[in-house]
Amino acid sequence: MLTYPEPAGLSSLLVAQRDKIRQGTFEAYKLEKILMKKIIALAVAAVVAAPAMADLTIGASARYQIDNGANTAADETSATTNRILVSFAGSTTAESGLFVSAGATLQIAANDAVNGTDVDGDNNIVVGNEMANVALGYTESAGVYAKGADAFRVAPAAGLQERILGRHSDTVILNVTAVEGLTAQLTGYLTNDSLRAVVGYDFGSFAVKAGFDNADDDLGAGEDAMQLMASTDLGGVAVTASYADMDATDAQFVNVGASYMGFSLNYETAEVAGGADSDALYGAYAVANVAGLDGLNVTVGAGSADNADTKVGVRLDYAF
Repeated sequence: MLTYPEPAGLSSLLVAQRDKIRQGTFEAYKLEKILMKKIIALAVAAVVAAPAMADLTIGASARYQIDNGANTAADETSATTNRILVSFAGSTTAESGLFVSAGATLQIAANDAVNGTDVDGDNNIVVGNEMANVALGYTESAGVYAKGADAFRVAPAAGLQERILGRHSDTVILNVTAVEGLTAQLTGYLTNDSLRAVVGYDFGSFAVKAGFDNADDDLGAGEDAMQLMASTDLGGVAVTASYADMDATDAQFVNVGASYMGFSLNYETAEVAGGADSDALYGAYAVANVAGLDGLNVTVGAGSADNADTKVGVRLDYAF
């Protein structure tokens, strides 16, 4: 308790009133100091607990598919696909518009061959602004060849691939984003001389895209590949047409697809050196948020090709 000197000339009543006021002021002062200490402690705790990234997103999805295993050697066998994806992504943007982002995706898949699971994933870091950005890490360049809902696609020819250059850990990707609707991407690799370029434009009513691969001869993957794609909307029906030309197998592929309100249908044809030409047809129907359960999607479908039996099955996907 603080003490104060007695001024001369004050009555005992006035002295009592003054002391009461001073006592209340002192108690209020003590309460304010206590509250300030608590507020400072909470602020420090919040700063320490806060993540380094301004924005952090964590998500996951699970998939289970069962079908009659049309691509296996034996007839009437079943095949399943069972995997979980877990993704992490964060980003920070400066007032200047410069940003940095990083992401990682882990895939945990069942593997009967090793009586366990395989763990695989992507990870990358991206630095740039609204004009352009550079992506580094285990990542993949933009795709061009459209396959539609291919859960039950039966490849029309062995070794079908839409491009030579895919996902690598030493990837460097330059994306030009200065023009809305424009896709302009150049991909290189730190450990070889391969290059992949993708360019396209969305005109609103229709879109076009082209991809070109030039592979390092030391990779043994052939020299060049080209992919073309065009898409449009016809009365609510999304239509795509794609073409791929592969030097490695001296093969050409064409895929035409259409989708509408969960239904999709694709026709694919292949011309391969050595006479392994074939045609394939596959389709599916997907239902989103089944029974009102957000994130639960069910797809049923079938596919067939000249070189394989009909493939029929169902796929369950749940994102959370």
